[in-house]
Amino acid sequence: MTSSQQDSVQATDFTEVFDIARWHAWAPGVQTPDDWHAWLQGLRVPPPDAQPDVSFLPGLLRRRLDRQGRMALHTAWPCAKGLEAVPLVYASRHGALQRTLEMLVALTKDEPLSPTLFSLAVHNSTAGLFSIARGDRSATTAIAAGKDSLTMGLLEAAGMLADGAAHVLVMYADDVAPPPYTGQVGDPPTLPFAISLLLTAQTDRNNGCRLGLASGSAPGQTPETALIEFLVENRQQVVMGSGQAWRLERVDAG
Repeated sequence: MTSSQQDSVQATDFTEVFDIARWHAWAPGVQTPDDWHAWLQGLRVPPPDAQPDVSFLPGLLRRRLDRQGRMALHTAWPCAKGLEAVPLVYASRHGALQRTLEMLVALTKDEPLSPTLFSLAVHNSTAGLFSIARGDRSATTAIAAGKDSLTMGLLEAAGMLADGAAHVLVMYADDVAPPPYTGQVGDPPTLPFAISLLLTAQTDRNNGCRLGLASGSAPGQTPETALIEFLVENRQQVVMGSGQAWRLERVDAG
């Protein structure tokens, strides 16, 4: 979406103002701000088997994580550092789809389903493993909203802040869909991708952000791309969404 198109989008029904206190993102081969700029321009050729570093986790937990889970915890761990307890919103379009596929294949062969595999395939399994790893029993919400999962995760967290939470961690991760789903779900070229953001209630010391429903059509870029542009390129506003357009914008404190 061009700047003139953005200016023509009028937003209403904004959330309360919040701060993005911390954020950490992962994509294959991306480590520096320059890498993220190249990623935005589609200039990165990701290593197909790249794995995020989760060496901070006990070996037993590492073995229970698929790549999507590793991506999520790799980004969330530094955002939660130093916090004894933090409510969590976990968002993913596909979740542990590879494990779900393995169970479906087993059913077609009349093979018994693995209880362990089932427990790791449910949509909130990644959030549960994060909770176990931290020993944190804070409230957790798991969201699957198709291509709008990232945007809806941010919206849910903003609502929790407005409801009185001091801080909320948003953890989003999606991997490319395995065959035979690859040609069915239309994975965007931005996948695999993960990002976590620690949102806090607005203070009078920082500029804040807010998210609002926007009129007009949804942007052509993916929500992942829009959010990285907002964070890395310090955009004043971006429009996110697939079915519905939402505007994330910076506002002055006070």
